[in-house]
Amino acid sequence: MPTKLLTLSLISDITSRINSQEDLNTLLSEIMGITRDVLHTEGSSLLLYDKENDQLVFNTTSGLKEESLAHLTVPRGKGIAGMVLETLQPEIVNDAANDPRIFKAIDQKVGYVTRNLICVPMIAQGEVQGVLEAVNSLDNRDFTQTDIKILRYLSNLAAIAVKNRLLIDNLNLRANELNCLFQISQALANIQSSDEFMDLAVKTISEVLQVDRVCLNFEKIEKRGLPRSKSKGFSDQIQDEDVVGLLFNDKSDWMFKGFKVITANSPQGMQLTHRGLFQHSMILLPILKNKEWLGSLVVSDKTSRTRFDEMDIRILRTLTNQVGEAYTALQVKIQSERLKNIDRDMQVAAMIQKHSLPIIPKQYSLLEFDTYYQASREIGGDFYDMVVHGKEEVSVIIADVSGKGTPAALFMEFSKTVLQQEVSKTTSTSEALFNANEVLQDKSGFLMFVTAMLVRINMTKKELTYSSAGHNLQIIYRKKHHKIQHLSGKGQPMGISKCEFSEHTVSYMPGDLLVLYTDGVTEAMNMKEELFSEERLESVILSHINDPPEVIRQAILQKVSEFVGEAEPHDDLSLFIIRLN
Repeated sequence: MPTKLLTLSLISDITSRINSQEDLNTLLSEIMGITRDVLHTEGSSLLLYDKENDQLVFNTTSGLKEESLAHLTVPRGKGIAGMVLETLQPEIVNDAANDPRIFKAIDQKVGYVTRNLICVPMIAQGEVQGVLEAVNSLDNRDFTQTDIKILRYLSNLAAIAVKNRLLIDNLNLRANELNCLFQISQALANIQSSDEFMDLAVKTISEVLQVDRVCLNFEKIEKRGLPRSKSKGFSDQIQDEDVVGLLFNDKSDWMFKGFKVITANSPQGMQLTHRGLFQHSMILLPILKNKEWLGSLVVSDKTSRTRFDEMDIRILRTLTNQVGEAYTALQVKIQSERLKNIDRDMQVAAMIQKHSLPIIPKQYSLLEFDTYYQASREIGGDFYDMVVHGKEEVSVIIADVSGKGTPAALFMEFSKTVLQQEVSKTTSTSEALFNANEVLQDKSGFLMFVTAMLVRINMTKKELTYSSAGHNLQIIYRKKHHKIQHLSGKGQPMGISKCEFSEHTVSYMPGDLLVLYTDGVTEAMNMKEELFSEERLESVILSHINDPPEVIRQAILQKVSEFVGEAEPHDDLSLFIIRLN
C-alpha cells in the first residue's frame, strides 16, 4: 500500500487528533499511530531530546517492541537518530543491513530487525524537541523524498504540540508547587511556639502531600524546651536506634543529593515493611544548615498508593529547606528576643523569584524590546511577561501586586503563572483577564490583588488589542503626530471580585513607541515627598524618542534616580518598552 496522500481532509483530521489530546503520553502515542498510518510502516518511534544530557530518549514507540525500547538513549551523532540530532537534516536508509551508520546496538538489545527507515528532526520555534522515525515499510518499498516531506509535516505538527503540551504541564506543575508552598508558608507564618510549630508542620505536610505517615526529627539543637521529634502515622519504632540506623546509615551517600526514595521491594524496604513502617514507598530528606545535618523528614505511603513523583520531591525538598530555616528561627527566638522578626519564608521566596521573570529578547520579528525590574525590598510584587503566539503576534504584560515582601512575591508568582496560561489559551485580551481573575479568586484565598495591562500586538495588521485590570495609564507615542497618547480600559484589579474587562483595538504605525510601566516609576518620591509624576516621565520619553528602547530605559532610570536622591524607595519599579516597527 503506498503512502497516503495528504488531502485537505486528512490534514484536518490529523490536526484535530493531535490537538485534542490533553496529556503528553496520549499525545505522543497519537502521533506515533498517525505516522504509521500515513506512511504505512511497521513501526514508528519518537525520541525526545534530553537537553541536560545532550542525548535522545526513546519516549514513545508504536508497532515496535515498546517495552524493550522504553527509555533507551541515543547519544548525539550516534546512529541515524543521533546524526539527525547533530545535523538537523532528514535521513533515508533503504538498506539498513549494510549501512554502517545504523546503531545496531539498539536492534540487538531489543531483538528487532530494521530493514529501512526515515528520520527527521522535530523543531518548534527554533528549539529541538527530538526526532521522529518511521521504520520498515509494510510493502517493502524504498522510502523516497515524498515520504520525507510527509514525515516533516508530521514532525512539525508534533514538535509544536509537544512543546505546547510540555509548557502547559510545566506551568501546571509550577502553579501547584507554588500553591502548596503558599499554603504551608501561610500556615507557619504566625506560629509562636516550637510545640505548635512541630504539630502544624507535620499536619500540614501530611495534608498537602496527602500521605499517611510523616516524621520530622531534629538532632543538632540545644534543648531548652525544644521538641526533637514529631510524627504522624508512624509507630514508636521510628525512633528505635536500630531503625534510625537502618534509615540513615548511608546518609552521606545521598544527603547532598537532597533525597532518597525507598521502595517496598528493595532490601532496605523489605526490612522496614516487615516492621510495619510503610507499605508502598518511602522518601527520606535531609534538613541541612551550612551543609551540616540538622535533622530529617521521613514521609511514606501516599493515600493514592502511587509512588512519589517529581512534583512531590520538588515540593518536599523546598519544604525541608523552609522547615529547617523556620525551626532554626524558632530556636534563635527562644535564645534571644532580638530576632523576633525573622522572616522564615524569605529564602524560599527569594529563590523562587530569582528566576521568575522571563528573559525578553532585544528584538523579536519587527519589534524591539527593553525591560527593567527593581524591587523596593529584597523581593517584590511587580512582574512583566511576554507570550509568543506566532511569528507575527505576541502579547506583552506588565503587572503590580498589592503589598510587598514575601506575600507579594508568592502571589506575584502565582498570578504570573495563571496570566501566562490564560493568555496562551485565547485571542481575546478581555477574556484572558476575566479567566485569570476567576482563577485568582477561586484558588488563591490570599486576600491580595493584582493590577495588570495586557497588550496583544499583531504585526501583520499593525494593531494593538489591549485590556486593563485596574492598572495605571500606559503610554503610546505616535511618531506621525509627535504626540503621546494613553492606553486605559475598564476593569478592576484581579483577585477582588468578579468583573468584566473592556477590550480595545488601536492601529499603530512603524516608529511608534509603547511604554508599559508600574506606578513605582511615576510615584517615585524624593526627600520632600514629591512624586516623579507622569509629566516628568513623558518629558524624558519625548527627549529620547528616536533612541533605541534600551537608551530610553536608561534615561528614565537616570532621571528617576536623580529625582529621588537619597530617599528610600517605597515601591517596586518596572518598565517594558517596545518599539513598534
